[in-house]
Amino acid sequence: MSERRTQILEAARKILVKDGYESLTTGRVAEDVGVTSAGVHYHFETKEELIVALVEYLEERMVEELESHDGPPEEQLAAIVQGQFEAAEAVREMTAPPGIQLVLAGARAEAVREALTSYVNAYTDHVTGVLDAGVESGVFETDNPERVAAFLMSMTDSAAVRSALNLPLDPLAESVTDPILADIYVNEPPEVAL
Repeated sequence: MSERRTQILEAARKILVKDGYESLTTGRVAEDVGVTSAGVHYHFETKEELIVALVEYLEERMVEELESHDGPPEEQLAAIVQGQFEAAEAVREMTAPPGIQLVLAGARAEAVREALTSYVNAYTDHVTGVLDAGVESGVFETDNPERVAAFLMSMTDSAAVRSALNLPLDPLAESVTDPILADIYVNEPPEVAL
């Protein structure tokens, strides 16, 4: 990916987070990057193309982050869950949480929905792989790793919404995450620090 394309995507991400989907225009992105609108259109013909590329860019970053967790499956899963809550907590500081903004954008465009579906599937596939490895090594017990992974993705969404509404995350961890982790870990599950 070219440096300019990355600059455009980063500018789009920052605008989306700070001011929301409606403020994300090629003119605004161009201004933030220091190029003309034609410079943005050289890389992305439409706003929809820009949003799709942004989701794909965020998916790549998410996969890199997930793959950066080394160690045995039980440590990887603990790091993933902890990371989800840390990301959700960061939403409190945002004017317009990106996940929520992107879902709103996806309601308008099929290509964006497809990119978001790919993002969710990449997350679920990775977590399912960690769970499969944990079942195989005897540290997790679950008959359906895919369902647990999908549930953890749903938990992330719930945590982000709670944060966006400035609600505490403790009840989510105590009533949902802790019991689920207790059910799948053979030994004592990790504590999710909030």
